[in-house]
Amino acid sequence: MSTDRLRELDKMILGEIWTSSEPWRNLVYLCDDLGHRFAGTDREHQAAEYLRGRMIEYGLANVRLEEFPMASWERGPCQVTLISPLERALPAIAMPYCPSAALEAEVIDVGEGELPDFERLAGQIPGKVVLTDAETNRPGERKSHRTDKFNWAIERGAVACLFINQNPGQLHITGSLSGRNPGGATAADREAAIPGIGLSYETGFTLRRLAERGPVRVRIETRNRTFDSVSYNVVGEIPGTERPDEIVLVGGHYDGHDISQGAGDDGAGTVVGLEVGRVLARLKGSLRRTVRVICFGAEELGLLGAWHHAALHARADSRERFRFVLNLDGAGRGAGGQEQLTLSGLPELVPYFTGLARSLPYEFAVRDELHSHSDHFPFAVRGIPNATLNSRDSTAGMVGRGWGHTEADTLDKVSLRGLQMAAALAARLVLRLSEDEEFPGRQRSLDEVRQQLADAGILDRVQQAGRFPPA
Repeated sequence: MSTDRLRELDKMILGEIWTSSEPWRNLVYLCDDLGHRFAGTDREHQAAEYLRGRMIEYGLANVRLEEFPMASWERGPCQVTLISPLERALPAIAMPYCPSAALEAEVIDVGEGELPDFERLAGQIPGKVVLTDAETNRPGERKSHRTDKFNWAIERGAVACLFINQNPGQLHITGSLSGRNPGGATAADREAAIPGIGLSYETGFTLRRLAERGPVRVRIETRNRTFDSVSYNVVGEIPGTERPDEIVLVGGHYDGHDISQGAGDDGAGTVVGLEVGRVLARLKGSLRRTVRVICFGAEELGLLGAWHHAALHARADSRERFRFVLNLDGAGRGAGGQEQLTLSGLPELVPYFTGLARSLPYEFAVRDELHSHSDHFPFAVRGIPNATLNSRDSTAGMVGRGWGHTEADTLDKVSLRGLQMAAALAARLVLRLSEDEEFPGRQRSLDEVRQQLADAGILDRVQQAGRFPPA
């Protein structure tokens, strides 16, 4: 497609996006009308039906719900009581897949909770409750994930794990815990081996100050239920005319945590992807390659929808070939104008996308860093070129996930302008990924991927979960 033709299509895309409030209307429904959309619950299923209806209304083809089995979780009461050196009830919440438990033990503070912290204190951890920071990265940094810290605690004999939110505001941190059987999908497999409890910044640092005086002892009582359920990916397409079996996949996850609306993580990314589908559907019959819009289910409980879709469609014997996967986890939740594209172990594509930023012209940051904690990853382990688009300013001045995974991930943190700017960039990128015959991306071999995962220190974990090599 000629440059002049791309420019004309850009004008159509931008005009359509800037004169519509569709993404905001969709986000309001997901957040205010439905609420949390926790995976495997009726609210998530209602959200899937709503998104399917929007895709049909917008003119996408082959619209469908892609069902997959999964284990959901339901929280019950959670009490953490400080019994020494003071007696006091501490506000706390159980994290998804936390088992029911009643225990009493001494607390050991591992600080930031990086691997050297666990190794230094390994002899003191058995039989104790680990107190650790939740994610401590600032924007642009990559540090250990909550599940890494949880697994290190289990491996060293801890009986429970208390996670401290790193942002003030009496906000409890949440996030799913690793299951007893990493390769399983049933409720028995997915329930965690020990309790994982989320604390606010203020409660966590109260415990930390007390620990400086001497031994701290707590009682943990919590009742929860892990149960078998189903979730859905919501899928629609704009079929390609010349190379219909070559797929450009774009979308975010529509599920969220049960303590909040999940507006930024990742309601915003979901409606940005839906908006990309809406505006590109007007080009039906013009695109060379198929654009597949997807709203992933059950991301927060282990990227389950993405693993399912990749296993179903990205097999070696499939007629389909994924040209690129653009994950929108974090897109649209900033003020707009601070978008960042993070490639996943693909340094050769950095010049291509920085060149696009100049030619659009629309400045966006381009990074390259392989990590395993969003919906791009099931495609990355199959060697498929991929990236995640997010908004750098959405957590400016905050630590870890910012408002995400707390009660404060609410609609007021998002704006129509931010959604529009992210959708405008994502749609223009997808258009070029569909049309550009000179795109330099290539699918990596499994040997290359294995080496990448080993270099990133995550190969063992991926293999233990039965995720690599893919079937």
